Amino acid sequence: MGRKNSPSAKKQLVTLITNYEEAKAENRQLYLDADQLADIADWYASERKFEEAQEAITYGLKIHPGNTALLTEQAYLYLDTQKLQKAKKVADSITEDFDPEVKLLKAELLLNEGKLEETQWLLSTIADADELGTIIDVVFLYLDMGYPDAAKEWLDRGKSRYAENEEYMALTADYLASTHQIESAIIYYNKLIDKSPFNSSYWMGLAKCYFIQEQIDKAIEACDFALAANDQCGEAYAYKAHCFFYLNNSNDAIENYQKAIDLKSIPPEIGYMFMGISYGNKEEWQKANGYYDKVIARFEEDGDKQSVLLIDTYTSKAFALSHLERYEEAHQLCEKAKEINPNEGLIYLTEGKLYLTEELEDEAARSFVQAVKINPNVEMWYMIASAYSENEYLTEAKRCFEKVYQMNPKHEDVTEKLSVLSLMHGEIDNFFKYNKECNHPLEEDMILDLLNSPEHREEDEKMLKEVWERMKKENKEKNKSNK
Repeated sequence: MGRKNSPSAKKQLVTLITNYEEAKAENRQLYLDADQLADIADWYASERKFEEAQEAITYGLKIHPGNTALLTEQAYLYLDTQKLQKAKKVADSITEDFDPEVKLLKAELLLNEGKLEETQWLLSTIADADELGTIIDVVFLYLDMGYPDAAKEWLDRGKSRYAENEEYMALTADYLASTHQIESAIIYYNKLIDKSPFNSSYWMGLAKCYFIQEQIDKAIEACDFALAANDQCGEAYAYKAHCFFYLNNSNDAIENYQKAIDLKSIPPEIGYMFMGISYGNKEEWQKANGYYDKVIARFEEDGDKQSVLLIDTYTSKAFALSHLERYEEAHQLCEKAKEINPNEGLIYLTEGKLYLTEELEDEAARSFVQAVKINPNVEMWYMIASAYSENEYLTEAKRCFEKVYQMNPKHEDVTEKLSVLSLMHGEIDNFFKYNKECNHPLEEDMILDLLNSPEHREEDEKMLKEVWERMKKENKEKNKSNK
């Protein structure tokens, strides 16, 4: 959750940090009050510069021992770095436990332990509990910690007094969006935009709602309005990138991810990951591999070599290396991923794909068996079927797509896949069975085009003619019954 110490205005904060860093570089003492040093530490933490944040807090506590703002900042820093016991110890050392910010800190610590009733009692003791600022802090605390019902209680607390207040309307919109009441959230964001058309955060709230609804063109348009209001709105570039990624527009996705990284609105390792995938979608495997290396380097710098995200990075990099025919390195990456979590089906799926590109069918089959043993769901079977299909192992592809169909006949385009594969295998009855269930079935004219194509195999001609004749007959009977 965000800090309770509100930072100074951005311009003042930039000057403050500049002066602080210059003094540090020159090994010169600089007196700053406790709130200023807390703001500096808060900024470092928001930039994930945790060592620098700790240094600022340590320096501040030497000048202002026992200061509540600095100790509160220290506790939040420990929370950011998953040091819960240290955070509790610092919180317990704060003597001004009547301070609302301290109570909010302790409430977050209690929620980390799942102690909802204790949290509710503690927050009820805040002196200015009915003030809008307190309501906003508490609603976001509960939302961030996964307690939407408790958040709603505090939201309702302010309704009669603040219903027409813009900040309260924004809080309501954010609450609705966070609790997946998207249509209602859109109504609120549009009302807010009518009030303040140059507020980029309202446009971004709207963009996120449209993105969830998969109204991608509207989401991009909302991001563009956010950027018109504030050309430094990095979040708008991040969501535009996600939109273009969704549309498989790799060039625009890459461009916007880079801008989002430059404006520090997305963790570089996340941005680089998506950029790597985007280059992979363009089949620019060398560039894709380079970006996966950047992701790995970031985690190594942070000393986090067990991150779950690294599994995705290792498997994606392995897939890129297979296209560069660097198979041994690719398999080594799969082994590194297994060291993080040997029970991750994605690793064995990737391993199976590698073996298929090496034409090692038996080894691929063993990896795929392990993948479905770990994740025996329809999505895993679909991905295995697709891997076989992409590498032209059509018999195995058909077998796996049939398994998908058994599990969920409506899954993605499985009937389209099976109708085509049945046709390729000369299974006419199966073709008609699956083709009738397709959203976009093959029609009579398409079969005729296949017959007239010089590219069809001579041995398929008899089968295609039979399909065409049967399709003509069925269509004729259907037309008669419709009259």
